[in-house]
Amino acid sequence: MPQLSFSNDGALGSGAFRCTPEDFIVNERLSFEPSGEGEHVFLSIEKTALNTDDVAQMLAKFSSVKRRDVAYAGMKDRHAVTTQTFSVHLPGKSAPDWSELNSDNINIIGVSRHKKKLRTGAIKNNAFTITIKNCAVDEESFHKTFLTIKNDGVPNYFMEQRFGRNGHNLLMAYDIFSKGDVFKSKRVKGLLLSAVRSYLFNLVLSQRVNDGTWNKGLTGDAFVLAGTRQFFVEESITEDIIDRLESHDIHPSGPLYGVGAATTHSVVEDIEQLILKEHAVFCDGLLREKVAYSRRALRVLPKKMCIKDIDETTKQLSFELPSGSYATAVLRELFILKNGAR
Repeated sequence: MPQLSFSNDGALGSGAFRCTPEDFIVNERLSFEPSGEGEHVFLSIEKTALNTDDVAQMLAKFSSVKRRDVAYAGMKDRHAVTTQTFSVHLPGKSAPDWSELNSDNINIIGVSRHKKKLRTGAIKNNAFTITIKNCAVDEESFHKTFLTIKNDGVPNYFMEQRFGRNGHNLLMAYDIFSKGDVFKSKRVKGLLLSAVRSYLFNLVLSQRVNDGTWNKGLTGDAFVLAGTRQFFVEESITEDIIDRLESHDIHPSGPLYGVGAATTHSVVEDIEQLILKEHAVFCDGLLREKVAYSRRALRVLPKKMCIKDIDETTKQLSFELPSGSYATAVLRELFILKNGAR
């Protein structure tokens, strides 16, 4: 995996990350409220040291339904304490006593119903509370960078968990694409195609960060409207575009490669095409699988970002990020992290 460029001068110190699950707390907030009636039971669950799919499998077995009848809006970290919602399709069936699932690792904290299953990405934001231990930082430089991130955001990279251990998902995808093989399962196919598109996006973003243009408009840019997946292209960078960028109403974007006409032109098209042409196996594979072209914001702004000194060597950060953005993309700008997860 290539080294991704930093928006500042790189991490300002070190710290121990995820020494216990309680050091990484995530609360998922859906983009809507369940209606209260329907065939789909919505369960708000606090889980500790469990994968999202582990819980989904557990719910399917407990409810006597097939795994495909259990859905969630997004994956959550295993070595953490996370709150997220699952839906279980129980048409014409009585719900079991969900409290029987409660254990040291699972706590049912809310039950409702809805007419439709929970869809991937139906998340307003994720709220993080992260404890970093054994911190060794220069406090003045650290707080200066912290304020810069709070005000201006960070590069919206996809992080390591997207690619599998040591980039294994990318290696698998390359092997399948280069041989013209077929994917063994729909689930594996989804994971690998997402990893490839994320990798190509990161390469473009890293180049823009290196050039100092990840948070600025360039001729030919496609701009994403804040809080949406909608984007538009301007022929030139006007004062209005500059003002909207500075007020964070819009963001420059990078490609999620696939089938469809490229939207960028001029300088930005040159940057993106140079990188994409170097990875023809991935690009050709995505086209073969008919993955739809889209765009993703190059920057993300943490909201409600706060920091608290727990003691002389322990810091606790809290902030909110939109669906699809990674807390570790924020942390990497502040710390070289030693992962304490086991």
